[in-house]
Amino acid sequence: MPKLWNLKISPYNSGKAAEFLCRMYMRLHGYRIIAKNYHCGSGKKTPYGELDFVALKRKRLVFCEVKKRRQDEDFLKALSYNQQQRIIRGGEYFIKHHKQYGMYKTQYDVFFVKLPFFIKRIENALYNDTIC
Repeated sequence: MPKLWNLKISPYNSGKAAEFLCRMYMRLHGYRIIAKNYHCGSGKKTPYGELDFVALKRKRLVFCEVKKRRQDEDFLKALSYNQQQRIIRGGEYFIKHHKQYGMYKTQYDVFFVKLPFFIKRIENALYNDTIC
């Protein structure tokens, strides 16, 4: 039997699709998306990096990182220590430049996505003692 679907999606586009699915997941759980692909600092390479998206529910600000992988085993290696620190610094940068959220509780969630429809959200995956 011939293949019915012969779709070729670039890694960039599949990553964007994964981020979109995670934002929809958060919206379905009552969160409002207040920023997506938020660049922290100027230029491409900064010590703060980029936040995939920032969500808000009541007085809780959630900084979300999306990791798309093909294999489940790859999820274990998805976030290095340096990447974790960059995400935390990105959250600090966001709060510093958006003072209206300064008194909100913060958390750092990580989404693991395996397309087409597997989404695993790990709440409070990263900790920052200076903000929380």
